[in-house]
Amino acid sequence: MSTGRAIEAVTQALRAGLASLAPVTARPLDRARTGAANGPQLNLYLYDVAPNAAWRNLEPPTQAGGGAGLHPPLALDLRYLLTAYGDGDDEIAAHRLLGEAMQVLHHGAVLARAGLKGVLAEAGVHLQPDRVRLTPVHLGTDEQSRLWTAFQTNYRISVAYQVSVVLIDTLDPPAAPLPVLKRGRAPVDEQGRDEGVPAGASAGPRLDRVTVEAWRGNDSVPARTGDRLVVEGAGLTGGPVRARFAHPRLAQPIWADAAPGSTAERVLLSVPAALPAGFATLVLAVGPPEGPRITSNALPLPVAVRLGRPSVLPVPGRPGTVRVTVPSDRLLVDDQAVLLLAGGRQTAPNTRVRAGAVLSFDLPHPGAAGAVVTLRLRVDGVDSVPLPEPDPAKPLPTRFDPVQQVVLP
Repeated sequence: MSTGRAIEAVTQALRAGLASLAPVTARPLDRARTGAANGPQLNLYLYDVAPNAAWRNLEPPTQAGGGAGLHPPLALDLRYLLTAYGDGDDEIAAHRLLGEAMQVLHHGAVLARAGLKGVLAEAGVHLQPDRVRLTPVHLGTDEQSRLWTAFQTNYRISVAYQVSVVLIDTLDPPAAPLPVLKRGRAPVDEQGRDEGVPAGASAGPRLDRVTVEAWRGNDSVPARTGDRLVVEGAGLTGGPVRARFAHPRLAQPIWADAAPGSTAERVLLSVPAALPAGFATLVLAVGPPEGPRITSNALPLPVAVRLGRPSVLPVPGRPGTVRVTVPSDRLLVDDQAVLLLAGGRQTAPNTRVRAGAVLSFDLPHPGAAGAVVTLRLRVDGVDSVPLPEPDPAKPLPTRFDPVQQVVLP
């Protein structure tokens, strides 16, 4: 999710997109021409920041222990006023510059992730799940008059834009309870599977859900290296089927062929080894490689790291603190957002995240000596699976994996 510098990142991205036309400033209306050489200029002024109504009404996705609701992200709409100035304050030149600027913004109505990362990568806006979109907004005569009068300056021809949505993460992370192992007094069937929700038919390729085959339809388990995916839908015929895996941390998507045994309603896929942990997007394309192809709707695909056996040792000179070392597979890439979940706490790693590195975490002793603590690794918002690999001949596991637990010294 984005940090508190998200607003700055959006403004910088808009300025960078317009910089090829003329110098771009971000000043209040009464100071836009201050210090300018009276030449061509664009001024991008952020005049309003408002909560996003759609995200504001969404319930948090889960609940913390004790029924306390999770903190949703701060969802904002940013409203800008773009003003053009011609050379020597010539109005015809200003009109030409304004039209060219509007053309550029219309072409880039969805802010590219690469552009947001390039101007301010640490803001994290390029990693948020919703794309940032730019929409022109009509300001009536009265509203524009009040805006310019408030700055006690002469009106210049301007156009307003709204940027939506910018998501800023909370500073106070919620509690991290362990996942529910079993629902109700008894499983739905002898293998512990939940029933799916029926979906209506529609024309063309349609994806309804994606699950990990070993977990028999349990769509709460994320994908990992070595897993085989089951993609359920309709109309997945008419030629070879290929899967397109996209991820915010990949410059290019990953393509993979459907595995043998796929049908028009059920496509089997292997999780690409190069797909990073976090939230990916899956689309199926039906048709020959040379075209034409028909693409399906997109489904989110959470991807988790696979943990090795962790170790825990006391930290010398720091009583009450233990150092936990957690090996994980190669789905971890540079500078991912990583947290260790242990004993209801969330702890950042001791060093910067590097691909292939074994991470260590210093955390306050989360229990009495000899207590068993289950560990999870949260990478870009997706938690590792603290359960053992399911046995096809037995019901799904309902106990935590001892390999992913440590005994406190």
